[in-house]
Amino acid sequence: MTELLTIEQATADPVGAVRAALAQIARTEDTVQAFAAVFADEALAMAQRQQETGPSGSLAGLPVVVKDIYDVAGYRTGNGSLGAPEHLATEDSEAVRRIRAAGAIILGKTTTHEYAYGVCTPPTRNPWSLDRIPGGSSGGTGAAIAAGVSAAGLGTDTGGSIRIPAALCGVTGHKPTFGTVSRRGVSALSSTLDHTGPLGRTVADTVALLEVIAGHDPADPYSSPAPVPDFRAEFDRGLHDLVVGVAEPYFCDRLAPDVAAAFDDAVRTLEAAGATIRRVRFADVELCPHVVNVVCGVEAATWHAAQTGMSPDRFGADVQQALAVGAAYTGVEYLEALRARAAVIAGMEAMFSEIDVLVSATIAMTAPPYGATEVELGGKTVRVLDGINALTVPANVTGMPALTVPAGFGSDGLPIGLQLMARPGADATVLGAGRAFETCTGCVELPM
Repeated sequence: MTELLTIEQATADPVGAVRAALAQIARTEDTVQAFAAVFADEALAMAQRQQETGPSGSLAGLPVVVKDIYDVAGYRTGNGSLGAPEHLATEDSEAVRRIRAAGAIILGKTTTHEYAYGVCTPPTRNPWSLDRIPGGSSGGTGAAIAAGVSAAGLGTDTGGSIRIPAALCGVTGHKPTFGTVSRRGVSALSSTLDHTGPLGRTVADTVALLEVIAGHDPADPYSSPAPVPDFRAEFDRGLHDLVVGVAEPYFCDRLAPDVAAAFDDAVRTLEAAGATIRRVRFADVELCPHVVNVVCGVEAATWHAAQTGMSPDRFGADVQQALAVGAAYTGVEYLEALRARAAVIAGMEAMFSEIDVLVSATIAMTAPPYGATEVELGGKTVRVLDGINALTVPANVTGMPALTVPAGFGSDGLPIGLQLMARPGADATVLGAGRAFETCTGCVELPM
């Protein structure tokens, strides 16, 4: 098992940190295939400069990976697609600019499901079992962290695309409150559902990136002007006096048996550590999958129609079909979906009047086999996308913060994640509770 360097160790020896990361890429990339591009020469040159000038910034010397829908100056934004434009990005996306300014060293761009519109991320494999998917659409970032290449990286999340690969790969991922992190310079999927955010080996690694990339960006119309909170404010709070909700309808009634058992164990762990467990109802949450299908479909089709230089005829069949379905929705159907979304948000607000945190399994099953197009969800065979994102989409519909942390392993030896959610703006509560759970369980492991 590889031991990833801490931020402090990377700061002390940035050249050593980058060389170690590149060596791990050399050991694992042929099988895991987590990278769209590796910036070896640039990363080493930056590390050498930092070694000579001394550390500057909270991420100084830390090798970081970036999902290939973020612009990185001087490189093509490939979007996991044969149909993406050929031109190179002329400037960094805002999140990349911020992590560079904090001293992070970009190792390379990680794979994504094509245009972030899926959960499989071919050709990337899950480091825990190479015959399984890593999840997506930020599958390359999740796989790179699980493969021991980097302690943290950037992903995006429209229906679960940070939390899904984090959970399936046995690492941590946080979808912040909507608008917390700028999306400028990031290819869009759905303008009102997209979130940018971090994945990391641990909650602390994840927060280290979040602290740097969070904050208002006046050039992003969806960026929140709210002050950046102290994301570590509740790191030492523990779980005493925290009211934790469990919504059995929708979140618990379709779990695979081993995932259900792991979730029950996690709830018992939270209770033993001092949390009060309360059974709650999340009114209208069952509307979320339809809301995401319509809203994401329409907004994705609209964004793609406005782009130049693409070759949509070279997109994969799944993305071509999804964009065609999105373009076929009527204005009436879109407005009906927005009304349903408002009902879900009202249900969320009512539920959080009773609790501090809502917990669920992150995904209802462990990682499906590579190449699977369908999975079983609650005894029904559904599309792999619909099965894997069933429990993650409510956080996108409502904009609430959602964190996944490792919560053990299934009967197949593959990772299971625990999802923690809270009212919008309460990222610190979610992160503190996740940190406390992580401390109680010690579930952070790497397979390679």
